[in-house]
Amino acid sequence: MVREGLFDDLDVCMDWHPGDEIEASTQSSKALVDFRLKFYGDAAHASGDPWNGNSAVDAMELYTTGLNYYREHVRPTARIHYDIEKAGDVVNVVPEYAQIWTRLRENDKKYVNIMYERVKKIAEAASMMANVDYEMELISGIYEILPNRFGAGIIQNNFELLGEIKYTESEIDYANTILKETGKELKGLDGTIKPLRPTLPATGGSTDVGDVSQVVPVVRLRTTTAAKDGPWHSWAVVACTGMSIGHKGMIYASKALAMTMLDLYKNPKLIDGVRKEFLVRKGDRVYVPQIPPGPPKLID
Repeated sequence: MVREGLFDDLDVCMDWHPGDEIEASTQSSKALVDFRLKFYGDAAHASGDPWNGNSAVDAMELYTTGLNYYREHVRPTARIHYDIEKAGDVVNVVPEYAQIWTRLRENDKKYVNIMYERVKKIAEAASMMANVDYEMELISGIYEILPNRFGAGIIQNNFELLGEIKYTESEIDYANTILKETGKELKGLDGTIKPLRPTLPATGGSTDVGDVSQVVPVVRLRTTTAAKDGPWHSWAVVACTGMSIGHKGMIYASKALAMTMLDLYKNPKLIDGVRKEFLVRKGDRVYVPQIPPGPPKLID
């Protein structure tokens, strides 16, 4: 969408993300690159003639060993995740196929790309050591968010006008039940409005809104839709967002977004302030999308 110019005539982009507290966002996010590795070996009987086989799983294990040794030499802000999706079928056959999904994160795209180039070499080396072929498929590449404190201030004013989210006893009990089932402290729900935080190096997740923020100012917010400090991206969050807890947060976010949009429409100086900060944070950087042009490739 960015490449095709769909944001070119936009003054300000508004964005919200579900959360466990109410906050006008002043933080960045981590840039990332996602890719899938497929190793192709040669099957053989694991006892009868293993010398005729080349193990795809050996290559994958060598690759993860390289990744884990690499952890010592990345910056403290870096994150490396992987999920083994396929690792052979039966124990008595040298596995001819293995598949692993890897995600690399850093606080800006420059350092993600440095990690990516190093990990490409690790994958190649692993395949050479195991004498197998490999294929690397790019899934996604995402930039970090350029935060906008001026815009967050506008949202903060509207939060104060809206006031806190109020919850019933049954909603609080429900949230605590979710927390208990996931082994977390029973903190219930947090409908209070948080003050604007200092902008610090990113410590959380990633979002493709980061790409949008490279070409147009993005003003963001979070509202409470789930139990306080529950495990995010899990069934515990789904169980809250699908009922009144989540509905209250969504409606609250809609009101805050609408009020902020109205402020921007009525007062062009607010737009000027948002855009001025955006231009300062962007500097002379040029946005180069990592996803290649054309329709997305279907992923197995």
